[in-house]
Amino acid sequence: MRVLVLLMLLPWSAAWAGSSFLISTGELAAELAQGRVKLVDAEHADNYTRAHLPGALNLPYLELEDSEENAKTGLPIFPRLAASKLESLGIARDSDVVVYDAGDGKGASAVWYILSFIGHDKVRILDGGFRKWLKEGRVVTQAVPHPAKATYVPQSRADWAVKTQELATSPALRVDARSIAEFSGKENGGARQGGHLPGAKSFVWNQLSGDLATFKDEAAMRKALTQAGLTPDKEIVTYCNGGLGRSTYLYAALKLLGYPKVKVYPGSWIEWAADPARPIER
Repeated sequence: MRVLVLLMLLPWSAAWAGSSFLISTGELAAELAQGRVKLVDAEHADNYTRAHLPGALNLPYLELEDSEENAKTGLPIFPRLAASKLESLGIARDSDVVVYDAGDGKGASAVWYILSFIGHDKVRILDGGFRKWLKEGRVVTQAVPHPAKATYVPQSRADWAVKTQELATSPALRVDARSIAEFSGKENGGARQGGHLPGAKSFVWNQLSGDLATFKDEAAMRKALTQAGLTPDKEIVTYCNGGLGRSTYLYAALKLLGYPKVKVYPGSWIEWAADPARPIER
């Protein structure tokens, strides 16, 4: 009986094989009551203005991309841009951050990935996000916090990402998280041309998403990945159309499961397809 009680007291995240960065709505409510976290809403400003979690700061994930710096560095994630946004929100390197969105989890995964990429150690994803929080009848607000500006010094984790020039010679398995229509080239999602990276395997990201935008349980995710041939022994690079969202959701799921050799291709299909000299498949 004592063992059973102890197991019941363990946080849900303890079940994951990898280092868990998920937090449940119940756990977040308790931490908010203690004033322990900085909440980040990854939604577009219009959605944030309509309603958000109490104390949440708005950081739309698409505002963290910089096309000019992408042309210089090969990565659309620019650490100093992200740091500047975080400073304006009063978030420092040692802040305990929880990020969420009001949709299907892609936006939250993107901000989680970006913060992790620039060296932020304490960042978690609210599993289920705004939808689950609201479904449970928890408090939301329209009040906008105005925190004092912080100082943020980013530290890039280059080993979390692959650049286009590196991908061309990488032996890693390229996993396309987009829809089947995009993978086949029937839709191009605004890219110069349709198709997929040579040798890429299709694995639509939402196969790992459950009810109310939560991640599916570990057993269900492992089964889906194993059936697709995506096992932990493989070196994997995830990509989607623009690099943030579907690819980062898949990346997050793989890291939850303890996959040790996973990276994101932030340039993704739009960048690869922009050069007509690069090989593609359909």
